Amino acid sequence: MRRIVAFAAAAVFAATPAQAFDVKSPGPDWTEAYHTSELTIFIKDVDEGRRIVATTEVVARPEIIFDVLSDFEHYPDFMPYVKESRVLGRESNGEVITYARVAPPFVSERDYLLRVRMVRGTASNTGVFKIEWKAIPEMQPEVEGVVRIKLNEGSWLAAPLDGGTRTRLTYTLLTNPGGLIPDFVANMSNTIAIPELFKAVGKRSVQEAKAKEE
Repeated sequence: MRRIVAFAAAAVFAATPAQAFDVKSPGPDWTEAYHTSELTIFIKDVDEGRRIVATTEVVARPEIIFDVLSDFEHYPDFMPYVKESRVLGRESNGEVITYARVAPPFVSERDYLLRVRMVRGTASNTGVFKIEWKAIPEMQPEVEGVVRIKLNEGSWLAAPLDGGTRTRLTYTLLTNPGGLIPDFVANMSNTIAIPELFKAVGKRSVQEAKAKEE
């Protein structure tokens, strides 16, 4: 049994190009947990929990993907495992407070509260869109029967490719969902859950891109 798994439902996308793309390891002691021509996932177990870096390429503009990722209220419509997602507040500095409840397979439901910071791509940052977050577990009382995730921090980075018509998307996460997680469930996160999330958001991004062209 282990206490680590990446069921952060703020989660991930689908690569659509058929060709392989180059992805380098984030550094020493990282393990390549999943690799296809469309998606690569690296993991590293640390004292706090598990670090994850996942990279793909999406046939949609970075701003489209950014809009999909920041559409928190509609996560239950297309994100696997997400049962509830709400915006609790928007602060004067542009940060957003969100709440989400997820139902991963084989384990109890989890929830988490996040402080989210969003940066749109501009000429000064080479057109890179970024969403980063950190858990604020004490923001609201815990829900009976739901495990509160107290460590959940990471980011999405959407960098333009081919003049901005495509996107290199990188996801980073440090999490520990609490409770005892069977090894096979932890492994499912890398081989099933994260790829499913990538596909879901990638599909949504491509749909939004086509809708804006019509």
